[in-house]
Amino acid sequence: MRRELKKGSISSLLVSKDSNVTYLSGFKGSDSVLFITQDSGFFLTDSRYTQEAKASVSGLAVMEVTSSTYDTIGGIVRRNGIKRIGFEAMNLPYQVVKNLEGHLGGARLLPTMNIVERLRVIKDSGELSRIRSSVKLMKKILKKALDVVRPGLSEKALSARIECEFLKAGAKPAFQTIVACGKNSSKPHAQPTDAKISKDDAVMIDMGCALDSYCSDITRMALIGRVKDRIKELCSIVRTAQERALEAIAPGRRISEVDRAGRQYIADKGYGKFFGHSMGHGVGLEVHEEPSVSGRSKGILRPGMVFTVEPAIYMPGLGGVRIEDMVLVTDSGYEILTR
Repeated sequence: MRRELKKGSISSLLVSKDSNVTYLSGFKGSDSVLFITQDSGFFLTDSRYTQEAKASVSGLAVMEVTSSTYDTIGGIVRRNGIKRIGFEAMNLPYQVVKNLEGHLGGARLLPTMNIVERLRVIKDSGELSRIRSSVKLMKKILKKALDVVRPGLSEKALSARIECEFLKAGAKPAFQTIVACGKNSSKPHAQPTDAKISKDDAVMIDMGCALDSYCSDITRMALIGRVKDRIKELCSIVRTAQERALEAIAPGRRISEVDRAGRQYIADKGYGKFFGHSMGHGVGLEVHEEPSVSGRSKGILRPGMVFTVEPAIYMPGLGGVRIEDMVLVTDSGYEILTR
């Protein structure tokens, strides 16, 4: 990270995004910031988290904020003669930046974008181990959910049941579990309702958990009874589109090719306008992080990247189909983590 700062002629970085604080320090709480210089590193928090920080943070000086975070940062700046300070522009509110400027003794605040996030794109062996554990638990809970899907069960009841299972297993939902049946499944991020599964229904289940800070994410379609032929057709198209996208994954290829391969198949089948979101997203400390797997992405696939591949078709008035799996880019191709 210090090498990245040097490239931008920045002598220090204020890290305020919780997931980036966790990534760089190991601390899993909140209301804490890091101040990283070229020679030192400081972990700033208040009395609520000081004991936990001292027990879990290494390589950084833990400082308890007693008056204000502004004063504490200002003191570090003055003592170290710092002149240029980067801050996470997408995370630090405007008013906080303006208030901080008055405590820096003339040092300049410079907006930065995705410095830590770019480092997080490539998962190391420890991160991959945690992701695999999260996926393993998620698949176990998914199997339980599929075993109880039946006519008469409401979307809310099944969603709550899945989330309770995560909590019982020592994890937590990575996002609100989506359970959408019938016409509700045409909404990409449907909110679970009191609607009940019917005897001839298609149910979309989008779920994931955060275990030991690392996330998992999967979407499956549960087909019950005599599902409409049109829905079966959509399932077949989406499944093939996912295979096309997966075939495009190899280190050195453009990320945009993954999106294009699956999206083009859906378009060729006449459903292009019913697939509006990107093909996938990175998964790690956050369930949505870099890389973005879209046609606009400028990135290159590299070993250690973990992301979803989730083509879909959403037909208002009929229903929707999405199939989502998590993929790891390897030295020779890819590994599907969720199958």
